[in-house]
Amino acid sequence: MDTPVIFLTLLSLLFIATLVGLWWKGNQGRVTRAPSHAVPPDVPLELVDNTAILTLLQFSGPFCSYCDAMRGILTGLAEELEGVSHREIDITDYPELTSALRISQTPTTLLVTSSGHLHSRIRGAAPAATVREEVDHALEYRKAHSDDYLI
Repeated sequence: MDTPVIFLTLLSLLFIATLVGLWWKGNQGRVTRAPSHAVPPDVPLELVDNTAILTLLQFSGPFCSYCDAMRGILTGLAEELEGVSHREIDITDYPELTSALRISQTPTTLLVTSSGHLHSRIRGAAPAATVREEVDHALEYRKAHSDDYLI
């Protein structure tokens, strides 16, 4: 191979790697809201804290450094906010759930109601402000759609 071909090949690989890296970085901490009103629960009830209004269900991997950061954020919110609980699931303990719940990366955090319905999901490591905003939204949504205010 001559020098210009090698140079163009390396430049192309660098460009593709940069695009993939930017795409990956852009997907970290992305929030998807999908309030569910279906009768059957989206998440198995044994994974949900039925005493809490909202369970922050974190799916983690055994060697995931981002999972440690999310654990700190989620634990802090659960301690700070009444009615919010945090549970962590190791994906190696529940491999069947990764496909059933479409867990494609770690950490993935599901915001789940006490009835097992999925409110939203956070893919990847998100900043504390983003997580707090989503938890506040979920709590407000549940409050607005609750039967507790009916007389």
